Amino acid sequence: MIPATVRINDQDVPVWPSNQKIDLLAAPNMGVADFADRDLYHPALQRVILDMERDPRFYDWIFEGGCGTKVRDPHLWGRPEADLIHARTMTLAAKALGVEDVVVDDCWANIYRRGNYCMPHSHLRAVASVIYILDLGDALNDDPCSGRLYFCDPRIPFCCDHEEGRLTRLLMPDLFSGSLLLFPAHYIHAVNPYGGARPRITMSWNISLTALPGDRADGWRK
Repeated sequence: MIPATVRINDQDVPVWPSNQKIDLLAAPNMGVADFADRDLYHPALQRVILDMERDPRFYDWIFEGGCGTKVRDPHLWGRPEADLIHARTMTLAAKALGVEDVVVDDCWANIYRRGNYCMPHSHLRAVASVIYILDLGDALNDDPCSGRLYFCDPRIPFCCDHEEGRLTRLLMPDLFSGSLLLFPAHYIHAVNPYGGARPRITMSWNISLTALPGDRADGWRK
């Protein structure tokens, strides 16, 4: 059951504010919600993720192009800031999929440091994926694509502006601190190499409609 509020610093923060919008993007079934109350929980959430990175129960490193350092299972950290974003993710997914509740098959935070990137991939064991932007890191004047998330899928019409099925341009959504992006899990996406000094921090979820058999590692460690 998705809670209606999460208590942070003696304040009951609504999981889904009454005036919260979902903006559709230039691809089928892709939308983003930008949360204006991010200053209530972002500083603490950033500290939590960097703390949890040092916990061997949650730390995971795959390889340089494996989307940075992973800090797994934010819903198990016991921190209200992480609980709030987890609940918002489930709410957005339920709204998008037209159901009352959804199942999170896997979730994690990503910490990109200089040189980290994410190779093009899609997500198994999921109908939808969600990314939350906590800190985009440093903006680089000489590399505006540093650390940018992009979609490179010939099934997205925007990416094939000259001929159907022929990829000729990337979809790079404009995302900001506090953006919660939902997209079909089968869309191929990636993150450009990050060149900043401050960590770039995001969070990710794989969403399904029912609990799946097997292990979540079936969806990411092949």
